[in-house]
Amino acid sequence: MRTAETEDLASSTARRLEARLADTALRVVARVWDSGNANDLVIALSPTRLAILRCANDASPSDHTALATMISEGDFIWGAVVYEQGEPPYALGLIESLHVSELDQLVDRLTELREACRDAG
Repeated sequence: MRTAETEDLASSTARRLEARLADTALRVVARVWDSGNANDLVIALSPTRLAILRCANDASPSDHTALATMISEGDFIWGAVVYEQGEPPYALGLIESLHVSELDQLVDRLTELREACRDAG
């Protein structure tokens, strides 16, 4: 159920991540409200390769499933759930879970992926 509190927490997490990304060459190309407690940020790793980050209050296995589906459909090459509270949910395949306190590690990972995309051409 979408409430003002969960929307605020998810939006706050997304804004914190966007602010941290502003210090890098990584670009947020889209922001989408998805489900009752999540914001999805689309990050351009290259002109043709995108990553998806789900910012959530309490991440759940359904968040991982949704991102895994998006990746399997070919829209994105990598995804992660960034959660505000609770324990990390079980991770499926390429989907990583990071607490909001780990934003520096997330930005480092995205930077590595961007470099790998450049090297791959």
